[in-house]
Amino acid sequence: MVNNYPNVIIKIVKEFNLKNGALIQCFPGQGLVGRIAGMQLIEYFNAERAAKIFSSYFPHLVIFQGELGKLVHAELWAIPKTKPPLLILTGESQPQEGPEGMFQVLSATLDLIEKWGINKVIAIGGFRPASDGDTPNVTGFAFTEKEAAKLKEQGIKLFTEGRVSGAVGVLTALASERGLESYGLMGKVRPGERQAMAFGVDPLASKNVLEVLTKLLGFEMDLSKMDQMINDIEQTEANAMKALEELERDKKQSKDQQSYYL
Repeated sequence: MVNNYPNVIIKIVKEFNLKNGALIQCFPGQGLVGRIAGMQLIEYFNAERAAKIFSSYFPHLVIFQGELGKLVHAELWAIPKTKPPLLILTGESQPQEGPEGMFQVLSATLDLIEKWGINKVIAIGGFRPASDGDTPNVTGFAFTEKEAAKLKEQGIKLFTEGRVSGAVGVLTALASERGLESYGLMGKVRPGERQAMAFGVDPLASKNVLEVLTKLLGFEMDLSKMDQMINDIEQTEANAMKALEELERDKKQSKDQQSYYL
């Protein structure tokens, strides 16, 4: 157990040496971009569970999958054979309870990953642009001139104004203050009125970010299987939208055909 923070307990499942590796933060957020990306990495590389992170700053819920329940928590999954080795941070929820919860959980996580040799931190998230316009599919941010230059070398447009909230911003900022190489990669989530975003999930944005991530870190990953997921979700949502439109049309017709008696 790691317990340097009063409201955070990290249960080590398996120790790893991930020298010069990268932590990829994949908490759920806009469009579930990070969460989907993280699960794809874990499944594709057959990642090994490295640690469980429990905290009173996560929602006070037990989730049931089948007959078994589990307390909401975060997890670290190791992929030691890639170059560089990867460590995936994900879970059902980001830390809650304001800035204190975010700082405690993420600081405890950084303490551990530094012991395992991680020297890079990349956070994946989603963002909805004010207009679809010319916004690139993936936008990045960095904290040093050297890191910004590295992103631009990969053709990644940088955020130059505004702010990034949640774990994506806080984790990368804390990592940078510790001297770790630190980046944020934000996938453009399609507008809510589009069928593909009817249920708030955008796997295409996750795929776009993973394409950039593999180039940035220099490892290979076949993303073609994500196309079926994207198509399935779009078809399901298209069917749901069609059903809703038919329901609204039936309601309108029923209202127009009402009879009134005096």
